[in-house]
Amino acid sequence: MNRLRLLTLTIALACAGSAGAAAGAGTAVNGSWLGTYTLGRPAEVTVTAAGGRAAVALGVGHAGVQTVRLSATGRRVRFQLPGAPALVFSGRVAGRQISGAATQGSARGTFRLRRGAAPELVARGLYSGGGRTLAFVDDPYGPARLVDLDSGEVRALYPSGTSFVVGSGFAARSPTAGSARFDAKAARVANTSAARVRVRELEVRFPSSGAVLSGTLTLPPGAGPHPAVAWVHGSGPTPRAYLPDLQALLLRHGVAVLAYDKRGVGQSGGRYPGESPTDAAIDVLARDAAAAVRFLAARPDIDPTRVGLAGHSQAGWIIPLAASRERAVRFAVIFSGPAVTADENDLYQDLSGQGEQPATLSDDAIDAEVLRRGPGGVDPIPWIRQVRVPALWLYGALDRHIPPRLSARRLEPIAAEPGRDFAIATFAKANHTLVETQTGLTAEMLASNTFAPGLFARVGDWLRAHGLAAG
Repeated sequence: MNRLRLLTLTIALACAGSAGAAAGAGTAVNGSWLGTYTLGRPAEVTVTAAGGRAAVALGVGHAGVQTVRLSATGRRVRFQLPGAPALVFSGRVAGRQISGAATQGSARGTFRLRRGAAPELVARGLYSGGGRTLAFVDDPYGPARLVDLDSGEVRALYPSGTSFVVGSGFAARSPTAGSARFDAKAARVANTSAARVRVRELEVRFPSSGAVLSGTLTLPPGAGPHPAVAWVHGSGPTPRAYLPDLQALLLRHGVAVLAYDKRGVGQSGGRYPGESPTDAAIDVLARDAAAAVRFLAARPDIDPTRVGLAGHSQAGWIIPLAASRERAVRFAVIFSGPAVTADENDLYQDLSGQGEQPATLSDDAIDAEVLRRGPGGVDPIPWIRQVRVPALWLYGALDRHIPPRLSARRLEPIAAEPGRDFAIATFAKANHTLVETQTGLTAEMLASNTFAPGLFARVGDWLRAHGLAAG
């Protein structure tokens, strides 16, 4: 054999070996994987790999399923999700496990996957079909839910193999209402097909007062630039997956939503300021909300003239303070937000049973006692008076956590001032979560199958009237 033939044979064998290694890597990584990654607190991740592509979905509140390129060389595997900055997974296959590094900008962590699937992670998202827009939403506090974003109907979803049993209410399984199946492209709910709405989801990080906060930005279909809100939490150490039903309602109308973990919670840095609504805690949380708005306003896919704040419960104190300081805030939508002082709110909760037990006094008697004791602590009214952007306040008359009648009473004279664009709406049978009930008790809410009738339409009408809704 001459030298030329020997060289040719050597190159051919080398190429064959490389091809075999690549094929082996692809074979080793193909299929479904499930595990966690850690950038702060652990979060779930599921990956389904095939042919150099991967369908990846992150945990509750994070980016839903999206298909990205997957690189497999030897036993090494790499894929990344779009974000600001990108979230990169780089690891190694070892038998039935993949493990390695997860990075997002300067944030460093690890990930570990094993063979398995998570249909509920893949299912999260919006679907359109049969004349309805539906959202599969999930949070850490109960079963996943299927929400009709036009009517407000809501039903719990319970995993059953690769499909789901459709329950009868917010968190009630029986009597069941059929089954549902979801994948990366479509859904089938009670024999009706629906196509997945192609939103874009980005894992993001942004600075705020000495901390880096982590969140998920969900963009509606279309090129934009889009109107957008930063979603502000209620009380407690809450992550980004807080009332995703209401986040999805805004998204359904074409409003991008940035939901972020509170500082010191989930994947956000900094120190959690505590649950008590002190002046110092509300100040910190308002600065974080303002930082989220500035982050949105600086993005080319967001319209800086249509950036606002939306949120629930304690957000009623946080949003007015942030909006009174930050000129980038152009509107506000506040669900069940107190417009009374912190001490008044605490007393109202105590007298009304906080939704856990029936109150022993009538609503009028509770309100009268709150007024008799007088104000104290954090007071949002001075901040609200400084807010000059359009704002919508929404209340449930059966709210046992914040005083809806007293809050509306404080807002009404301000709303009546010349030049104000404030709207206040109260729903007769709604509780603190704005779910329809007869008593306002949390236990009753779990069996309810709808948000307050008219609530979702009211939000959509207000957004359209202010040039904030698509279409």
